[in-house]
Amino acid sequence: MAHQKRPEHPILAMLERLFDKHREKIKPIYPYDAKANSIRLPNNIQEELRCLVLAGKKAEAVKRVTELTGAGLRVSKDYVDSLVEQRN
Repeated sequence: MAHQKRPEHPILAMLERLFDKHREKIKPIYPYDAKANSIRLPNNIQEELRCLVLAGKKAEAVKRVTELTGAGLRVSKDYVDSLVEQRN
């Protein structure tokens, strides 16, 4: 079954463009694969991200994914959400 992309709210799209424009351009350690729309991180980092979310620091987890992968906010947030769902 193919994964359908959620429609993006106009405000989120605008924030994403602003974020991309002003984000520091660095080469990510674990680059986001935009063609496959996938993020692959080592298990220890995935566990670190889950711990951040459980500690109520979801925004920090999303920021960490963005820094490690170079992915945008929406993709990083969806990734963090999927990590939490996998654990339940």
